[in-house]
Amino acid sequence: MHKAMTSALFLTLLGTALSAGVNTAGNIVSDKQHAIYWQDSPAPRKSTKDWDDAVAYCDALTLKGRENWRLPSFEELLSIVDYTRHDPAINPVFDHVSEGTYWTAKDFSATKARAWTIDFRTGKTYYSYKTTNHAVRCVSDFAQTKDEK
Repeated sequence: MHKAMTSALFLTLLGTALSAGVNTAGNIVSDKQHAIYWQDSPAPRKSTKDWDDAVAYCDALTLKGRENWRLPSFEELLSIVDYTRHDPAINPVFDHVSEGTYWTAKDFSATKARAWTIDFRTGKTYYSYKTTNHAVRCVSDFAQTKDEK
């Protein structure tokens, strides 16, 4: 019981930490804590991409002149979950949220045919067959400059 409560508190703090180092600029959220940009445009709201299509979508994405987008790691996507919120359980800095499950880049270790997902209705994590359709929210790494430190 104590372990579960400690884990829940840690995850709540992890999910709400984004607001401390965030800048929003149109369709991009700048996450200084993790040194990444988050896609925040209407496009990821559609749960119509299987895992391979999600990877290809991020690879081809150009947003506000920025290229080199990718699927977020499990840890990165989990960092924007806000367990104090529900439906959507996502940090409120994001304007565009699907009411469904989002892909991560992390394979499920038991089989490469599945990957980890996060459901932003509740913040719960799942693994799903890569042939299933889910929503996509891409990230892009940034090199730190004086303005982004």
